[in-house]
Amino acid sequence: MTRKIAPLTTWLVAAAIVFPLFVQLSRGIYRDLDPIYDSRGILGSLPLPISIAACVAGILAHARSFGPARPALAFIAAFAGAMAASFAFAQGAPDGQTAKLLYAAQTLLPTMGFMLGLFLGAERKTIANAFFWVLLVLLPLQLLAGWIQGGLMLTNYLYVFSIYQHIQFVPIVLVVAFGFVMVHQWERQKNLMRVLAVITGMYVLASGAFLAIGFYAGFLLLFFGAAVLKRSHGHATGLLSIAAGIAAAVLLGSLYYGNVKGDTDRFGNANAYVQKFRDVAQGKLPGNMAQRVNDWKLYGGWITESPRSLVFGHTKPPSREVITSAHNWYLDLVYNFGLVGLLPVAALAGLTARKAWQQRKSLPAEICWLAGMTAFMVLVDSSFKVTLRQPYPGIFIYFLWGLLFAHLQGADEARHKIQAL
Repeated sequence: MTRKIAPLTTWLVAAAIVFPLFVQLSRGIYRDLDPIYDSRGILGSLPLPISIAACVAGILAHARSFGPARPALAFIAAFAGAMAASFAFAQGAPDGQTAKLLYAAQTLLPTMGFMLGLFLGAERKTIANAFFWVLLVLLPLQLLAGWIQGGLMLTNYLYVFSIYQHIQFVPIVLVVAFGFVMVHQWERQKNLMRVLAVITGMYVLASGAFLAIGFYAGFLLLFFGAAVLKRSHGHATGLLSIAAGIAAAVLLGSLYYGNVKGDTDRFGNANAYVQKFRDVAQGKLPGNMAQRVNDWKLYGGWITESPRSLVFGHTKPPSREVITSAHNWYLDLVYNFGLVGLLPVAALAGLTARKAWQQRKSLPAEICWLAGMTAFMVLVDSSFKVTLRQPYPGIFIYFLWGLLFAHLQGADEARHKIQAL
């Protein structure tokens, strides 16, 4: 049994998981005007999310009841063991693996979110409430700060603090948190949720992040589409309501795109925003996507250069002078730790999918949505970014995974007890 902690503690921990406040060991709260910040590999200058401290605090609050954490302990131990095998047998010179050791630490750090999720699996409503208030306060403030600074795109600078990686990683976390809130709070706070849906739509449009925009649009279409069809029993009025919603969303996006074309905010990023969508409209890959494809090919060649590199990876990551990122967590993981490093993650994903499939007829709607969100983050988002190696989004993803697994595990154990009677 999990020793329950105070609801306020759970609320604060959950709020800190999604609130994008970063701290630098050498300077305190991260507060930089430059939207693209480079720590130059100096740990003291690296912006670290407060979700790390929140995760540790939440786990320590359950220190006397580690029973629910057994799946996380097994997963982390297997992951660390696979990495140890890679260190022993990887392709390349055995000395100078300091950079690889740092990669291992970066990869393992977010997994504690899985443990925290297992502990808080029964507290989803409190967690949704915490996410709700963070979004309701943060998103309007960030939009307002951008408008005050003279731009229509998201700004990283909120005067009191700055948001690190405010386009690359933060929008997808916040929009998935919005989805989590919607499925848990909609029936109780419909008016406030409608307001939050509009604010979130403006936020993702201002971010220009394709995955965040895609998730937001797809989620709302499925969520409201299912609700409308259920109430109208598939009649034409329900279908017309869905079509009207889609038309309104397209109109809003077109108006925003038209306005941003004339925007020249002080960070000079409006042109990049417009170019991304112009490329898509012309049937071309956006420039950043075309670059990703080239990077994937490069990593694919390195991974398959020998059976040893494929199975156990390499002794050190590629030089940043050659390439800065794989833009794919799976390629990044296999390059550094080989297929052996991927096995624990694949095993956990397979076990989660198996449990969900076995319980498919009895799963609550909220858990089905949670499974979809987790799958999106693990399978889709991580295929375009090294999401699971970044502390802020990585902890959030593993946290959702832990919440999902906690429910599946509990339902599984309950089913076995009933069968044993």
